[in-house]
Amino acid sequence: MFGLSFLSPLFLAGAAAVAVPIAIHLFYRKAEPVIAFAAMRYLRQAPVEQSRRRRLRELVLLALRAAALLLLALAFAQAADVVAPLSRDRAGALAAVAGLTPGAGSTRYRAALQRAADESGGRSGRIVVVTDLQQSGWDAAGAGLPDNVAVDIEDVDGPTANLAVTSLRVEGAEAVASVQYFSPRSATEQVVFTVDQRRAGAVPVTLAPGANGEARLPLQGADTGTLAAAITDREGYQADNVRYAVLDPASTISVLTLTASGHPSESLYLERALAVADGVRGFRFHAIGGAALAGLDPQALDRTDVVVVLGTRGLEQRGRERLLQFVRAGGGLLLTAGSHVEPAIVKQALGGAIATSWRLRGPVTLSLAPDDARHPVFRPFGGVGALGNVTFTGAALVDAPAAAKVVARFTDGTPALVEEKTGAGRVLVFGSDLNYEGNDFPLQPAFLPFVHESLRYLAAPRAARSEYVVGELAGASGMTPGVVRVGAGGRQVAVNTDPREADPRRMTADAFRSGISRLQAAGAQQARAEVRQQEDRQALWRYGLLLMVVGLAAEGLLGRRLG
Repeated sequence: MFGLSFLSPLFLAGAAAVAVPIAIHLFYRKAEPVIAFAAMRYLRQAPVEQSRRRRLRELVLLALRAAALLLLALAFAQAADVVAPLSRDRAGALAAVAGLTPGAGSTRYRAALQRAADESGGRSGRIVVVTDLQQSGWDAAGAGLPDNVAVDIEDVDGPTANLAVTSLRVEGAEAVASVQYFSPRSATEQVVFTVDQRRAGAVPVTLAPGANGEARLPLQGADTGTLAAAITDREGYQADNVRYAVLDPASTISVLTLTASGHPSESLYLERALAVADGVRGFRFHAIGGAALAGLDPQALDRTDVVVVLGTRGLEQRGRERLLQFVRAGGGLLLTAGSHVEPAIVKQALGGAIATSWRLRGPVTLSLAPDDARHPVFRPFGGVGALGNVTFTGAALVDAPAAAKVVARFTDGTPALVEEKTGAGRVLVFGSDLNYEGNDFPLQPAFLPFVHESLRYLAAPRAARSEYVVGELAGASGMTPGVVRVGAGGRQVAVNTDPREADPRRMTADAFRSGISRLQAAGAQQARAEVRQQEDRQALWRYGLLLMVVGLAAEGLLGRRLG
């Protein structure tokens, strides 16, 4: 009833004690026989308590006694959620396992182990993991694993080398394919580009052991259709040999940048990074000073997908209000924690929408690494990649609230990129600048894909998304790489493998078990936290005990009056 069960249902047997006062009440309710005594008629009549009033007080007394015992039983039982039991159909389970086939989805050990543990319903058990021990399968998502669940490993062989197309994009009038090669040997391969399944050209790429390569091909006026880049790999995974993209001029993203004064030099590197992607899957860039936001044409702001804040000088109250309205209406916002952005102004403008804050600190020497390498911002990197080569000499100390998501960290463990969602919009807070002041990021090759993917991710709520990872789209069409149609209008989108899956490097069984131990430690901590939270949610039993005490006191007083 009311979606509740009980942690200690045996205590409910104590509710049977409610029958004791009821039985006593019924026993003494029986009237004694009346014996006539003639001399009594000469006595003066005295007032006699009305029987109805006395009966009412007796019923109240009975209710108090019964309620006290019932509350005592319920208080010790305590309410909790119900967990569904496991199935005992062994034949059905074996049939389900036999029907499994390898797919192109991502390997996520945490998610699989936690789902299996959830199915156990808190009981002890054994989980058997059949795996090739792919190292990239451990990600940052997930909580913990109960320590009463044992995990056995069944190791199967996997490829020792792999060649993969990990990204495909359009820069200006060129198609650009990134290729990753995991092998102890050097190789020269061809990347074959097609547009609408017609061969557009082939570009050779020479790859050193463990290195990345890039192939570029002019599109020669092609601005619509389906683009694909493929390589031939006889040793590794086959699902990542081809990557797809959709050519759609409507996917151009509008970016408005706020700077301290509006001078072009204050957004030079950002503008140049976006200019190379002009055209299909490109960006429309416009920079203004903070003071100009209040007077900006409302229609121009409505047509903007992302606002990048590089400076807040002159950002008055009207401009701050418009910035808040823009984010809540589904716009994307990229906040940089550079020297030209005042944290106090940002807090005053967006304090009702986001809780992430920062403060400036002294000179540092740090680098950057993803905290969640599967986040869309970092998918083109296939892991840390070239991000580790960026040197930060000026980085803010970012305070990320519990509701926010830390996407990347500096090497001292402090947040470097934090995501918050407010209303229909998205906000990314970057713990440094993007204009070659507190870091050398704009001079590094990783700057361009970082900026592009960050802005595309922020624009996603307003812009039509054109690429998904296998498993993100519902249905069978989302489980296989290719180009599919979605929505009522049949819009084309690309479905590709997760770039992290291209890395075939294996971990040892001991390293895998170490990861499980960390999950179990986290699970024990999570269980203690859940007990505390459940106790806080189920605090009604304390009130039940209080009512029981009050009921017993009232019962004593009323019983004394009734004799």
